[in-house]
Amino acid sequence: MYIPKPFEMNDPTEITNFIHAHSFGILISTCDGRPLATHLPFLYDAEQNVLLAHMAKANPQWRNLNGQSVLVIFPGPHAYISPAWYEVPASVPTWNYVAVHVHGKCTVMDRDEELSDLLERMVRFYEPDSDVPSQVDEPFYRNMMKAIVGFRIDVTSVEGAAKLSQNKPVEVKQRVIAKLRQSVETGAQGIAQLMQER
Repeated sequence: MYIPKPFEMNDPTEITNFIHAHSFGILISTCDGRPLATHLPFLYDAEQNVLLAHMAKANPQWRNLNGQSVLVIFPGPHAYISPAWYEVPASVPTWNYVAVHVHGKCTVMDRDEELSDLLERMVRFYEPDSDVPSQVDEPFYRNMMKAIVGFRIDVTSVEGAAKLSQNKPVEVKQRVIAKLRQSVETGAQGIAQLMQER
């Protein structure tokens, strides 16, 4: 990912928090020389440096995943920035955004115990009070497990970009935040909040 120096995300905690908050990512791999992509919820274990997920067994992407180097993109909020908001001559339109790219090597899970553990961890992450994991021995749960494929991605590198007008004077950033806050779009509101926090 091309990341100009002012927009690099270098704090591991910030990146981990971002992935947890925007965990619906895009898994990209290749098959017969063509890129394949699937939108999936992920669980990021920063201590083990792995991403965990599963997909429908009917999805052909999993058949070529084992041992493959893959990319997972976690997109965050984004918003158009008008040059008129800067109130500075010779300004151009741009886009503010936050995104994290995770590269790693994929391993498809081949044991029921691994898949069961993965499902419990994911359910607990997304819905801590769910009683679904307690039904692991029920026939419907076992049938569900047969219809999905779990996998882990051992992370080899992480890149984060947070383009939030860091290269602009404070007064310009404040004007941009004010204009974004006037928008009804969720992305604009999210970018305004992130800009304010910085």
